[in-house]
Amino acid sequence: MKLIRRIARRFREEEKGVSLPLVAGMFVVLLGFSAFAIDLGWLYLNGTRLQRAADSSALAGVVFLPADVANVTAKAVDGANANGWSIGTVNGNPTGTGGPDDLTWAQLADNRLEVTLQTTVGTFFLKALGFDQFNLTRTATAEYVKPVPLGSPANCIGIGQAVTNAGLPGSASASFSTCNTYTQNFWGAIQGRATDLHHGDPYATNCSYNCSGSNPSYNPNYYHAIEVPAGKTFVDVYLYDAGFYDRSGFAETGDEESLANSNSGGTNMTFNLYMPDSTPLIPDDNAVAVTCSSGSSTLTINSGASSGTYMNRWARMCRINNPTPGIYVLRTQNGGNSLGGTNQYSILAAANSTSPLVRVYAINSMSIFTNAPSGTATVYIAEVDSVHAGKTLELVFYDPGEGAGNANMTVLGPPGVTGFTCSWTATNNVTPNNATSGSSCTIATTISGSAQFNGEWITMEIAIPSGYTCSTDCFWKMNLALNTSHDRTTWEARVIGNPVRLVPNP
Repeated sequence: MKLIRRIARRFREEEKGVSLPLVAGMFVVLLGFSAFAIDLGWLYLNGTRLQRAADSSALAGVVFLPADVANVTAKAVDGANANGWSIGTVNGNPTGTGGPDDLTWAQLADNRLEVTLQTTVGTFFLKALGFDQFNLTRTATAEYVKPVPLGSPANCIGIGQAVTNAGLPGSASASFSTCNTYTQNFWGAIQGRATDLHHGDPYATNCSYNCSGSNPSYNPNYYHAIEVPAGKTFVDVYLYDAGFYDRSGFAETGDEESLANSNSGGTNMTFNLYMPDSTPLIPDDNAVAVTCSSGSSTLTINSGASSGTYMNRWARMCRINNPTPGIYVLRTQNGGNSLGGTNQYSILAAANSTSPLVRVYAINSMSIFTNAPSGTATVYIAEVDSVHAGKTLELVFYDPGEGAGNANMTVLGPPGVTGFTCSWTATNNVTPNNATSGSSCTIATTISGSAQFNGEWITMEIAIPSGYTCSTDCFWKMNLALNTSHDRTTWEARVIGNPVRLVPNP
């Protein structure tokens, strides 16, 4: 037994020498893993920072598409540099300052920008294994939501009944024919400054009820978009019936009677056409006038102008040669503080080809004079693309739907869109009656000859279904059952949500 205990003791003493190199080896392995973890965390941190910079670059640059390439580059670079990077090349071209990081961008659509950032990140402990640095690349794509087109899906707006092709040259006939396939049932309209705002124009008139005071929301301007796609060699902008002319045959009923013919001579009119700018969501800050090869970027027509020039006919305001793609802004402004009445007009864009269309639509507000062959008319309200699924569509109506007997207005979704819900309130606190939810939303605007919303606002909110989709026709429409052909009103539409956003990379 003593012999066995001596052998065991000696074996344990010799075993101590074996554990030391084993522990040392394990320490080296653990140190290697720790070093790897530190470098991996460092690379992950920089990858996150680089992605954040790419996101910022895309969001900063996208709003300058499609025309302002210089600002796309400048703002994208600013977005990256503000996040701690230093851009030295853009699309392979040296910036002249900064470095060593690289930025490339690509226009995926006229409102969508893809930005890719590339940088080199050095390592700490991985150098011992021959990995001195790693190249990191991150990509982001951003888009801005264009202004919600109001009133027209076509290359014209305000093509009510009785508008003809008078005054158009043969070269513009195809554009007018294309436009005329979209029944609009209204004219564009603007009232004189000395007209009671209760007649249907909440902004352009500076008169309150019975002109006993001033209008706190007075603004003599309305705006339309002339949205020009790429590939056009010219665009002609035409106006129909641009001046004020008495229209005694189109007098409305009730409170709005005689608006179409004015005892005070009617309003002066001024139209201004501006170049696209870097804020397509804001029409009233466009400042650079269009250069016209013929015509003018400004057209002023005084009340009582010669009927042979503008009345019942189209007149070309401006020809734009080789137009830059983008949203041109046409401003309509009344003039003459003592002039009343309302002016009805139409707008047409004729180009060298009808495909793709040059779009013409109202921005922010559409002030209209309904002009249907009978007491029922369907009018385009707002174009809502599939990208807005799950959001809220807000529709606002001023002084709507005055007619004889009973009058109703019903909001309709695009073809095939059902299951949406709506709710509404009015500034005069009229309790919603005859309001329904589902495939349509109906409001009784006149009951037994009594107008429910004379000089009042209605705000309607529609929950756009989460599965909402549309293809060729994305317009929400209004069905007017007025029992009269004419009504003077103003409508607005907006989609509640972020107008500039990141989207998945292609």
